Amino acid sequence: MKTNTRIDALVPWNPNFDRDKPLFEPLRPLLTPFRKFTEWPGLDAYQQLLENAEPPLRTQHGAVLKIVAQEGKPNHFEQHYAPRIYLHGEIQTRTKNWHDFFQLLTWFIFPKTKAVINAIHIPRAKQRIENGDVGRRTPIENMLSLFDEGGVVITSCEPELLQLVRDFKWKELFWQNRDELAGKFECTTFGHAMFEKALAPYLGMTANAILLDVNESYFAMPMNERLAYIDEQLAAIFSSGEQYRQPHDLNPFPILGMPGWHLNNDVEAYYDNSHYFRSGRRAKHKNKY
Repeated sequence: MKTNTRIDALVPWNPNFDRDKPLFEPLRPLLTPFRKFTEWPGLDAYQQLLENAEPPLRTQHGAVLKIVAQEGKPNHFEQHYAPRIYLHGEIQTRTKNWHDFFQLLTWFIFPKTKAVINAIHIPRAKQRIENGDVGRRTPIENMLSLFDEGGVVITSCEPELLQLVRDFKWKELFWQNRDELAGKFECTTFGHAMFEKALAPYLGMTANAILLDVNESYFAMPMNERLAYIDEQLAAIFSSGEQYRQPHDLNPFPILGMPGWHLNNDVEAYYDNSHYFRSGRRAKHKNKY
């Protein structure tokens, strides 16, 4: 299974990278200013997108977001990635890098949740860094990082469909209930690494999902209102700190099972791949799928 492939090295800049890929639908309203670029846009184009935001995007500390070039190894707490965002609004960003490009865009789609996730990291990171234990994250930090990088939100007005996700009954969900999914079940990508992987999708792409039970009226809302609703719900969930506290609390989700999200998933045999559509978590590796 591919896990460490450098997508930016494999996929050059393409202003129409989202074409024929439903997974990218939440990003499309943000892509207009980037369609004109035939080569990688510079960081000034990213900054311009932020300056056009109304209202400005802010951290929970109140700092307005801004783009800065990635710098070297930090010497103290405030120079680390998350604290620089929280305290100064500075998102360290690499040029010609899909991962960082999608990181910026997700701040526009889920501004409240991204700010909450960033804020939750700060006191825990401060304690680790000041104790000289930079790498040993707490379970809640690991969970938030997994979701921030590879998360999706599954919304459905049919509790039975959400239960199929919890029970790892993928063929029953994606094939036997295929007609039921339209208008009753939606997968919305949150994680910027998941967007990056979708540039060169491969069987094995598995997301870390949060499940939301919604009213049927949710599916009649325009995309921007659905995204705003998800943002509100996620921000509240993470702020409470009660439901999702460790990686195991997230639901593994084989994202390419979604109808139309892979070229070959319009035939029943696609869902017989037990290496991808697994029956459950392995007992010895509860936080891995």
